[in-house]
Amino acid sequence: MANGVHLICWEASDRFGIGIQIKNLAGIAHKEGEEIVQIDSGYSEEILLPYSLYESLDLNRWRLPSSLSPHGTTVTGQIIHFMESYADVQIPKTGEHYRVIAQTFSGNTRFLIGRGFLRRIRVLLDGVEARTCIWQG
Repeated sequence: MANGVHLICWEASDRFGIGIQIKNLAGIAHKEGEEIVQIDSGYSEEILLPYSLYESLDLNRWRLPSSLSPHGTTVTGQIIHFMESYADVQIPKTGEHYRVIAQTFSGNTRFLIGRGFLRRIRVLLDGVEARTCIWQG
């Protein structure tokens, strides 16, 4: 702790990530503890879930209307139709909770934290120490 700042960190061997837990709005979590989820500053939204996780948490129950869901285009020109639902994110090491819009699309296997979520917290990507930290203070 320096100058009233307290760092909470996770090891980052080759990918920077934060330990989070995803819950549906009924409070059911995707796993018992935290999972280190990769930060992707190229992803503009909050949380991208693997399609299988989206289904296992039954997030369709809290799905936003399809008319509001965005579409994306891959570098090959493929159009992606996102499904969006409300979900809760907890950072177990800090006890912080956030209501987010979680996205997925059919066949997606990536689990990412995007810029939309990062705007809520202060993040330090410490390459020298090979860690990702958030700070409170």
